[in-house]
Amino acid sequence: MVQSRGTIFIIDDDLGLQTVLEYALRNAGYDVVLANDGADGLERLKTLRPDLVISDIMMPNMDGVEAFQHLKDRLQDDGIPIIIMTALNRKPWFADLEAEGAVILHKPFEVDQLIDLINISLS
Repeated sequence: MVQSRGTIFIIDDDLGLQTVLEYALRNAGYDVVLANDGADGLERLKTLRPDLVISDIMMPNMDGVEAFQHLKDRLQDDGIPIIIMTALNRKPWFADLEAEGAVILHKPFEVDQLIDLINISLS
């Protein structure tokens, strides 16, 4: 059995994207945990210690910006990277997220690009 390279926690309401990312990341050697929105994600974090979090911005129940604030409070002191995915064009408030430690990844993106970003973030 191959040892995991770490646990990636994906928070996104797009089930198709979840499926693609889960498949690609598992093939790259990572364990993957999924949540369908920010509220679900925060609930799962009560029992999960991921090595990296990937979150969408536009989601129901709790958007990615609000979720990021909670994630940051819970995870960044432990050095856990947070990648924010978005299909939005660059907004002025993206700089605020980046200043607080988020890495912004614009959709569409190549899965290999995301895997490279994860590998760099975890090295």
